[in-house]
Amino acid sequence: MTRWHGTLFQAAGFAVLGGAMVIGCAEQKVAPAPSQRQVQSDSDRMFDHMKQEERDQGTVPQQGK
Repeated sequence: MTRWHGTLFQAAGFAVLGGAMVIGCAEQKVAPAPSQRQVQSDSDRMFDHMKQEERDQGTVPQQGK
């Protein structure tokens, strides 16, 4: 293989690598923002879960006692 072929293969390799980098950095679609109902539902579920964990650990007294 001559020096010319080695340079040609090296240039082709850089071109393929550069193309892959451009494709990998292409703009991705942004996910739509969650609705107000979804946000409220998620936050309610999280607070319920936190309250249950606090009850299980005994850091908050039970209501009604």
